[in-house]
Amino acid sequence: MGLRHARVFASLADRFEVAGSYDVRSDMPVPEYAQPLRSEEEAILRADVVVVATPTSAHAATVARALSAGRHVLVEKPLSATALEAEALAGLATRGSGLLFVGHSERFNPVVRALARLVRDEPVLAIDLRRVGPSRPTEGGVLVNLGVHDFDLAAYVGQAPLKLLAAVAGGASSAAGEDLAHVLFTNDGGTVGHLHVDRTAPEKRRSIALATPTWFYEGDLLSHRLARTARDNGAKTHVPLSLDEPLAAQALALADALDGARPREIATASDGARAVALAEDAARRAATSAPVEGFANVWPRSH
Repeated sequence: MGLRHARVFASLADRFEVAGSYDVRSDMPVPEYAQPLRSEEEAILRADVVVVATPTSAHAATVARALSAGRHVLVEKPLSATALEAEALAGLATRGSGLLFVGHSERFNPVVRALARLVRDEPVLAIDLRRVGPSRPTEGGVLVNLGVHDFDLAAYVGQAPLKLLAAVAGGASSAAGEDLAHVLFTNDGGTVGHLHVDRTAPEKRRSIALATPTWFYEGDLLSHRLARTARDNGAKTHVPLSLDEPLAAQALALADALDGARPREIATASDGARAVALAEDAARRAATSAPVEGFANVWPRSH
């Protein structure tokens, strides 16, 4: 992700200048447009904005050092490994001179951008989110590592903080944390929601379904397709989308925010902390519920 961010920022030369790149692994490639730096300290000193794309467990310490040095920060999701760390970072950003943003780049997916615009003036009755596909086990489980995307999307598109109702999880890997989970939630506006994450599924799928009093929307976040069906007559149409690269759109929103605007799309420190807290709460609820071992065997194991 660090290399992807560097490419995007380098392509936006009218808004950014890439000051350099640092990785603790000396064998990692350095893009030709980024000067190799010798330490994290040098990277923080040379930058106005520090982009943190390290393993999740290392986010908190690096982000804290950058904010303490007065730098602005864009950190990859999740904001940190725990809700306690996330709240501490959000507090540090509030007290300091540096702004903190979280790379919840799914907000900039063409489907999500269109949905957020289309449902702005209508109550959202229901949301269903699915994020499944084969991936390696992670140290914190799929809810913190993958589910945070969808907790953030549900709160963002649903226009209200979420309240968890129930969560179940399961999985067969030896890694700490769950491999798959189903979560039910609601919000102050009365939205009913469901979130499904599964790293053992053989096919990669990312989808969102959303209902309003007027429309039913179905979006594919991978193929960037959005269809809507009218509730009154059942007529189905495809919504034209602006296919901007999500990371580039996020970088432009970051530039606007640093110039003094407050674009709604980019995730703030409080947004990121909220997503981590929800994921952690869901994992805790799931751990005390009966495991859904049957779900772990739904998918063929040949992959």
